[in-house]
Amino acid sequence: MSKQTQNPLSGHFRAPKLYTLLPSQGRYYTDDIVEMPDNGELPIYPMTAKDELIMRNPDALLNGEAVTQVIASCVPNVKKSIKLMSNDVDALLLAIQGASYGDDISIRANCPDCNVEVEGVISADDTLSAMSVLEDSYTFTTGELEFAVRPFTYETTIKAGIASFQSTRSLQAMADMPDDEDKLKVFNQSFVKMANVNFDIIVDSIQSITAPGDEEDVVVTDRKQILEFMNNCESSIGKQVEEQIAQIGEIGIAKESEFMCEECDKTFRSSVAFDPVNFSTAS
Repeated sequence: MSKQTQNPLSGHFRAPKLYTLLPSQGRYYTDDIVEMPDNGELPIYPMTAKDELIMRNPDALLNGEAVTQVIASCVPNVKKSIKLMSNDVDALLLAIQGASYGDDISIRANCPDCNVEVEGVISADDTLSAMSVLEDSYTFTTGELEFAVRPFTYETTIKAGIASFQSTRSLQAMADMPDDEDKLKVFNQSFVKMANVNFDIIVDSIQSITAPGDEEDVVVTDRKQILEFMNNCESSIGKQVEEQIAQIGEIGIAKESEFMCEECDKTFRSSVAFDPVNFSTAS
């Protein structure tokens, strides 16, 4: 029986390039999702050649497979990236870019005055160091009910992204349809599908609803009962939940940056998307 020898190249394997906290600080996870170090800082490895190829696969990007595989490769402490809060995924994607390509990250935005695309640079380390932190829970009261909501997961983000892509494809195909009734049917189907996805995001983000009882308050966590309530409550309640979720979604790394347009000689602020598409142009 041959003795297994150590790979002589093992001393040249990649090593962590930076360490980062998470906006959630691991509060929403069990150990089977994320193994949090005692200091809360996750080691981030640079991408491999295989990782870069995966991140250039449009289908894998759309269904989330690319991101989950690359996070598994570059952040070994994360065991189930599909279950991460979307806020944490944003931070990890930026950290992986910084570990792979250096601290300077190229960003782009269109000037609001002349619509010229402007390039800028941010520091991955500075952006991660300045990120805001999620709280243990978020509650708000409407009428007699108290809602506890949480950030939506990356899994939910993928569902929304796929639905949006399919909707766009359907609307593009609609332009070639000669029959107006067929066009209207496709449009209605697309609209209903997107509405259902947005509704599912709202419901999935509700942790509990507390209602007054005869002797003590009743805390409802059963998913079916929450879904039944949301299907039968006034629309104003759904709007309040949606507003709360949107506010929570902004917590973490800064979603805006400052740009200088040389064409207009003006400075402006614009939102920055730290999404997987950036990986195809980062190197």
